[in-house]
Formats: sequence, C-alpha cells, structure tokens
Amino acid sequence: MTHRSLSVCALLATLAAGAVAIRADFQSAMNAAMGPYYAALIASERGDAESTQRNLVMLSARWDRVAREEPPAALKADPAWRAAVDRGAAIITRCQELVRARNLTTLHYELEGLRLVLRQVRGKHSLLVLDDWLTDYHESMERVYVRASMHNEIVLADADYAEMTKDLSRAKSLWAIVEREARAIASTPGWPEGARRLAAAQADLDTLLARRDPAAIARGAGQLKEAYHELLVALSRASRD
Repeated sequence: MTHRSLSVCALLATLAAGAVAIRADFQSAMNAAMGPYYAALIASERGDAESTQRNLVMLSARWDRVAREEPPAALKADPAWRAAVDRGAAIITRCQELVRARNLTTLHYELEGLRLVLRQVRGKHSLLVLDDWLTDYHESMERVYVRASMHNEIVLADADYAEMTKDLSRAKSLWAIVEREARAIASTPGWPEGARRLAAAQADLDTLLARRDPAAIARGAGQLKEAYHELLVALSRASRD
C-alpha cells in the first residue's frame, strides 16, 4: 500500500471534511457487503477454505446490491467509482476461482486489494467511512509488522527502529479515529474486548520499541496484528445489513 504521511491534525481535518451525508440505502448496501468481506478476509488468512468460500458467495450477492444502489452525487459523477465497483466484482470472481483451487495465500492477497480500491475513490471525495480508516490503520500496522518480522534476516538499524516508531505512532493516531467512527458498533459482541486488547498491544509495542529487543518487538507486532484480526472478526459479525 502507498504510505500516506499524515499528522494527527491532518487526519482530524480530513475526518471533519469527510462529514458529508451519504445516502442511507447506499451506505446500508456497502455495510452489508463488508460483513462477509471481513469474514472471508480472516478465514483466508487462517486457512479455512470452507468459511472463505461461504462468505465469498455472500459477498458476491451483496456486491451486486452495491452496484445497483445509487451512490452519493460526487461518486456518481466520477467514472472512477463505476470502475472501482467493476474492479471489486472482478476481484470477488477471481477469489472464488482461487478458493476452488484451494490457493488461499493468493486469494487473501487479492482480497486485500478490494478495500484499497474503495478507500482510494472515497478518499478522493472526502467520503471516508469506518472501513477506510481501518484500511489506513492496517497499512501502518503492517509496516511495523513486516519490518519487525525481518529481525532474523537482517540486523535492524537505527533507521529501522525509527521507521517502526513512526509507523506505530501513525497507527495510534488512526486508531483514535477508528474508535470515533466505530461508536455505532461499540457494543457489538467482541468489539469492546478486542479494542481494549488492541490498545494494550499498541502500548506494549511502544515500550518494546524503546528497549530495542528485536525478538520481543516481533512478538509484540504479531500480537498487535492478531488483536486487529480479532476486531475484524467482531466487525464481520456486526449487524450491518
């Protein structure tokens, strides 16, 4: 994913600018699609082909509804939105082929691209929603995780620790926005506990980065990623349709 270096102030300014009314029926269709999307994403990450296939079938049907609903005026006037919807349908079809072939690694990679496609076009029109802020959070969290995971292959230098610290700081700023945007689902089973676990994992990783213990940092980054995955599981179970 492309790194977007945004300060806390810039993030909050973008959030304020994104407070644009979105058609209720359109947003309902999008929310309904994202439940099985997250469920398929996590199932593929965990190697569960049956669950992945089941949720992809549901996602395909709900994506058809997204395509039928009238989007906000700004998206409707932008050819990039229709291209994004078509691209999403193509990704889903490709993932259904991959699950039949039991190629879950490639499937997961392909499926990750769907939310980035949506985030880019919605961000262009300041129409960001919870799913987009989670996408941004995922990017910063993954940057820390990937670099930390390399400790057995390379000697982490000062620049590596500085980058991980910067990316974790950005992730924490984004997490504050995610919490604000997630107020409507804050009582969803699994979300409160998952949110507390994620916040604790972020704090622990902050401490570990200051100590510069590569193996401990890698474990801490792994725990943060798992906490994030548990939140997506809770999100997939939310009543979003």
